[in-house]
Amino acid sequence: MAKGPPDTLASLGESYPGPLIRLRRGQRIRARLENRLPEDTTVHWHGLHVPPNVDGQPRLPIKPGESATVAFDVDDRAGLYWYHPHPHGPNGGRVGFQSYAGLAGPLIIEDETERALDLPVGEQEMVLVLQDRSFAGDNELTFVGGMGSMMRGFLGNRVLVNGRPPETREIGPQPYRLRILNGSNARIYKLAWSDGRPVTVIGTGGGLLAAPQRYPYVTLAPAQRVDLWVDLSEARVGDQLALVSDQYRSGMMGGMGGMGGSGLPAGARFELLPLRVTHRAHGGQPLPEVLDSGLKTPPVTPDTPIRTFDLTMKMMRGFAINGRQFEGTTVADEEVVALGDTEIWEFVNASMMPHPMHVHGLQFAVIERKRIDRQRGWSGLEAGLVDAGQHDTVLVLPGERVRIALTFTDFDGLYLYHCHNMEHEDNGMMRYYRVRA
Repeated sequence: MAKGPPDTLASLGESYPGPLIRLRRGQRIRARLENRLPEDTTVHWHGLHVPPNVDGQPRLPIKPGESATVAFDVDDRAGLYWYHPHPHGPNGGRVGFQSYAGLAGPLIIEDETERALDLPVGEQEMVLVLQDRSFAGDNELTFVGGMGSMMRGFLGNRVLVNGRPPETREIGPQPYRLRILNGSNARIYKLAWSDGRPVTVIGTGGGLLAAPQRYPYVTLAPAQRVDLWVDLSEARVGDQLALVSDQYRSGMMGGMGGMGGSGLPAGARFELLPLRVTHRAHGGQPLPEVLDSGLKTPPVTPDTPIRTFDLTMKMMRGFAINGRQFEGTTVADEEVVALGDTEIWEFVNASMMPHPMHVHGLQFAVIERKRIDRQRGWSGLEAGLVDAGQHDTVLVLPGERVRIALTFTDFDGLYLYHCHNMEHEDNGMMRYYRVRA
């Protein structure tokens, strides 16, 4: 870092994952990206509202030995975002492999509205990047592909939190803020407290909710983020608590009792964040009843146009959107939108696998979720779907229809939309859409 506040970059570990980037709304950021890999790469600013030429798209690769400079204004709400590579060549995508190997990290935006709430900071703010990985006998990171991973998505045999196995954290009796990113290629987490207490959600991928909401657990799909609050003010020294990923049924492929071969199958139960109260501490501020009274949603009316995207499987060839797979910058007629318009996009999942659908360049509102087929084999996740607030990624379970409302503002040009199961997008479940002025 050449210039900027001293807390702009902070390490989450020794080297893996990438550093935490902390920005302020209204800042101008300028970054020089150097590619020292033997293959193309990009840097995608996931969730940020930026012009398409700095969005880190595969159509603008950084070649080996070359560099690129990107600059943009930070105009998003305060919240937890992230960055990761997005290359895709003639032989398929490399998002999954490069992200898996370490080219990804969290990004936090701060603003005055959030700062005025006096939410926990310092040691009372925990940024947690969840990733599952596999290791060989010599503790070497391994990535195994093949048809199973292409269809199911990669599942590792161990879960890492900020690049390390889960470790007990020593805490005091205070409120804590947990800012959690699912940086896994394909694994869905079912976040719950080990003592059964409700999970209090204060924010999603697009920033704070209008008001706190409580869930029995939280379903967190790849690329999604969630902002949790837990008040331990009444705890005593010696008390223990853990954030876990609880058990759920994950269908036919790679789940509990299913195929896949992972040492830690989808739907297994495991600890993520063991906590132990070891010292006394002063209590913190109570959680505000109102977080953002000005939170707005796109203006939907009975006349708002609806576009339907069918999420389907192509036998032995991965998955597709409306029967199409990735074709570079080719855009179909029904993938062109008008600058300034608000639309409803409807994702219909007729496949056997869940699809976390990500739209580049904006945040959207989830306005409807409907079960259209109950014979898909996935269960135990529905009550934890957090549809309130703003999002850039929405989980569409098998047999579901989900509608989102989007407004295309400020920038025209090409953007991507795709499944964020990284193996699905790398194997074709990704398309460009065009915003036309």
